[in-house]
Amino acid sequence: MEDSVRLRMRVLGVVAVALFVALFGRLWYLQALQNETFEQVATQQITRSIRTQAERGQIFDRNGRVLVQNRLSTIVTIHRDENKQALINLGYTNLDERKEFRSEMFATLARELSGSGQLTKVSNLQRAFDDPSYTDFEEIPIARDVDEELLIFIGERPDVFPGVRVTQDVVRSYPFGQAAAHILGYVGSINQSELESKEALYKIDDPDSDDPADKIDDPDGKQYRSNDEIGKAGIERFFEDDLRGIPGTRTFLVDNVGNFVAPVGEDVPPRPGSDVHLTIDIDLQVRLEFELKRALDRARDVPVEQDEPPFNAPAGSAVIMDPRNGDILAMASYPTYDPADFIEGLSQDEYDRRFNDPFEHQPLVNRAIEGTYPAASTFKPFTAIAAENFDVFGWDFVEEWNVYTSDPGYWDLQSCKIDFTGDVAGALASGCRKRNAGNQTMEGVDLQHSLTFSSDTYYYKIGEAFWVAPDDQINPNGIQITARDFGYGTTSGVQLPNERPGIMPTAELMRERHEANPDAFPRGQWTSGDNTNISIGQGDVLVTPLQLANSYAVLANGGTLYSPNIVTLIEPNEQSDDEPVEFAPRVVREPDIPDAIEQVILDGLLGVNFMEKPNISQPSGTGFPAFNEPDEGGVDFPLFEWPVAGKTGTAEKVGKADNSMYVGFGPSGSAYWSTPENEPEYVISVVLEEAGFGSKVAAPMVARMFKAIAEDDIDRAISQEEADDFYALTQSLELEAPDSTAAVDQ
Repeated sequence: MEDSVRLRMRVLGVVAVALFVALFGRLWYLQALQNETFEQVATQQITRSIRTQAERGQIFDRNGRVLVQNRLSTIVTIHRDENKQALINLGYTNLDERKEFRSEMFATLARELSGSGQLTKVSNLQRAFDDPSYTDFEEIPIARDVDEELLIFIGERPDVFPGVRVTQDVVRSYPFGQAAAHILGYVGSINQSELESKEALYKIDDPDSDDPADKIDDPDGKQYRSNDEIGKAGIERFFEDDLRGIPGTRTFLVDNVGNFVAPVGEDVPPRPGSDVHLTIDIDLQVRLEFELKRALDRARDVPVEQDEPPFNAPAGSAVIMDPRNGDILAMASYPTYDPADFIEGLSQDEYDRRFNDPFEHQPLVNRAIEGTYPAASTFKPFTAIAAENFDVFGWDFVEEWNVYTSDPGYWDLQSCKIDFTGDVAGALASGCRKRNAGNQTMEGVDLQHSLTFSSDTYYYKIGEAFWVAPDDQINPNGIQITARDFGYGTTSGVQLPNERPGIMPTAELMRERHEANPDAFPRGQWTSGDNTNISIGQGDVLVTPLQLANSYAVLANGGTLYSPNIVTLIEPNEQSDDEPVEFAPRVVREPDIPDAIEQVILDGLLGVNFMEKPNISQPSGTGFPAFNEPDEGGVDFPLFEWPVAGKTGTAEKVGKADNSMYVGFGPSGSAYWSTPENEPEYVISVVLEEAGFGSKVAAPMVARMFKAIAEDDIDRAISQEEADDFYALTQSLELEAPDSTAAVDQ
């Protein structure tokens, strides 16, 4: 037994000696033989790169005037390495101690920044500080355009804000202030979802890997990091990839503890972004915005009849297009905002007050492309075109387009099969009787005069005929098919974000909505009443002001639907190898405007503004007062020298005042009205929310706008810098002028 124990002890001793020999041998190898190698590793220098930001491209109007440019801004930054070294020097050698100090510093900094108007969260500061895309030797931006008091506050407290400094950077500048805000858009700090989206966009396959899932940063990509600026709306957002430049790089050596040693090689300078040239004329844009606001202000002053809803006129929009090529010359939306406010920063309370308060009516929304409204009577020309193309004129109870009829002011639906003789209230309550606005009666109504007088009854017949006629005779969806040919119910393709397609209702859409959500859409069965509603642009028909202008551009140019352009050229910076991109007119389709009625429709639209009241049984053209009666709120327009064709519209809103609408084009003209026949150069559409009849408010606004164009009375828009220079010069001249009173006293 003792021999067995002694044997085990000897074995353990041998194993222990062997382990110690191996351990000491490895230590001797590392310290004696590999000492020189490790000394080299410990003292070697490492190459590091930092990024230098590139300027965004500028935005110009069609005449080369700068609408968006860049300027220097005072910003607050954090420098990681300086912060770390400063804290170590202050005695915070422990990592946890430094983290705790930074948390308190960020809380103080966020409170001061937010108090000065730069809404800042502690989490945002911490995320920026930790952003791995910034090296320890870069300034990490936190806030821009800080006020002087905050600069002093930070500068006087280096022990409270170690590594925090004030520097300068380039930010956006808008020389014309609020003008064209909804077109230009604004920039702001990139959020997390935008950052993730851009990071994915600028990734390419790793050339050193066979796995398609392995990605690396695109060396030619426009990389983004926390707090970088990015387009949030309008042109700034839609053309973000063009406007943003390519950052440059600076490369240098650091030692093993991260200290700067020396620059390496040549710096790669940043490449500014491309410039974007718009189709917009800033002079026309400023005038349109002025007229839009004035029209809304005037609408609020109109007296309201008893028990009628008030004319609140809270918002509106307008579009001016060139029908010859689809260029947008001006686009206004009210209420508006100042893009510069987002550069300077807004507190959450201020943001909510301006943009989330329902009484402010969503000033960030571009109503020209995002606002959807019933088309009302502006839709009637397209119902007439559908009637001719689908052989509705002359069918059963629908007269031929050139037959004069008597309009009693209402239409009793033939499909009701109920005798409402003498029971007007019952007919109206059931929806079986459709009326003209104000129960207006008219004599001598054919297609041309149905547009001039805006007879609803004329179109009720057409709308019902489409639905009740046998399908093998008339396509029940003829109105909707025609409307889509002219651009309704789909986006136009304009180069702006958030465009809405509107709605062109059908029986199928009604059924689908009902089945998907019966509570929200209780009706699932289409009736002839629905068809009569869409025939005059009511019911569920919803269109944007841009769609209105674009559809009338087809009538003006004789049959070509364009996808509207708001950008004409993307011009790369001279340092770039990219080629310029030009946007030529983009033809979508050529809708069929029947030859038989094309001139009739034009004469009817001209009559809207030309035709005064001929007799007691006929009204005047619905736009006649706007273009001929200055004493009634209109203008004295040179119609026979510069003819305007157009259509008023009054869109009903339950419980609120009607929307006021007008769309027209000029200079036009025809032999029927004894005017020159011109090629129209301008289309204008206007929608004024809760402002009353189209003939009373929208039409006079368009008349004023067309008059200014026709008489070349569009003033040159003045930038803020030009205005400041003018007032400075005026003040200087006043100071230099001799005091005439004093001279007399002497």
